[in-house]
Amino acid sequence: MRISTDGFIDLRDQRRVRTPGYYEAEIDPMPEAEALAFLLSHSFPGHRRIVRPLTPRERRKLKRASWADSVNERMNLVDLVWRAVTRPVPPPRDMDTPELVQVVRVDGEWAYPIYLDREGTRVLPAGGSPMCELRKTLGAPLLDLGGQKAIA
Repeated sequence: MRISTDGFIDLRDQRRVRTPGYYEAEIDPMPEAEALAFLLSHSFPGHRRIVRPLTPRERRKLKRASWADSVNERMNLVDLVWRAVTRPVPPPRDMDTPELVQVVRVDGEWAYPIYLDREGTRVLPAGGSPMCELRKTLGAPLLDLGGQKAIA
């Protein structure tokens, strides 16, 4: 590679030229609770439930999605992570009322009740709830991401 006196790179040179770019930046993963809150702030088509915690690589994807300028790029990244950590479940028995399929608990006393609602899966109420309010509805399986264990 030759660099001329004015500072420009001579691209006629056939050797590889390494230019500054995105690949040089290493993104730290999002904290677990923040990543899960960001993921569950979206509703998803299809009926699924979470089967495992997020890996650091998936938390990096969610951080990149939160910074995305385009809605299409954001939703592609979020959908990739969602499909990686969930498995399909049968549709709800009654399509008119949401069916509680799972409660995901993160960081002690904060929980996200996941419902099957018509053609999609989402958290109701949006944003999650304190665990003390959900004690009476724990007929659904509990996924405790604080202790990294699933209770079926």
